[in-house]
Amino acid sequence: MLEIGPGFLPPYFREESPLGDLALIAVEPRDEGFVASVPIFLLDRLGDKPDVSLQVACDAYGKTIGAMREVMADIDQLKRKRIPIPARKMWELGDAVVALSSKLEEDSMEVEGLNDHLVRDLGINGKRMGTIVTFRRHLPDKELIPENLGWSQCEKQARKVAEELKAGQFVFG
Repeated sequence: MLEIGPGFLPPYFREESPLGDLALIAVEPRDEGFVASVPIFLLDRLGDKPDVSLQVACDAYGKTIGAMREVMADIDQLKRKRIPIPARKMWELGDAVVALSSKLEEDSMEVEGLNDHLVRDLGINGKRMGTIVTFRRHLPDKELIPENLGWSQCEKQARKVAEELKAGQFVFG
């Protein structure tokens, strides 16, 4: 007889899940919007009205994608004019992701593979998206970023630059 110990079970099957009470959801593009789904065994984490919770997730995700596309359009205009991309613009992209994650967490949800979803729906490079989110997670206030700081000065060491900006120790180079 084969026994499977707790170390072999996916996190959402374990009694003490690292996900806590969050339901992992997937969001897929459909027609003019998005549709969210949740595995049946996580359905109870969405409360008495899972359809309402999933619609909230779709709305939040769709609004976030829309806002991020607007920022990316601004960035594309700057690129066409050969103007350096401000670090603040990239922070705004990261802030949209952090805000979405927080909103979904309040509603006991998390998008499984959020970075992959964003790559798919925005057409942005996955590594770049990760760097942008890292920069934002380590720098909670956009006002700490000098207006004339270009993203090119942050991108290679996003976490370090964010932490230095947060501590007031960043030196332009």
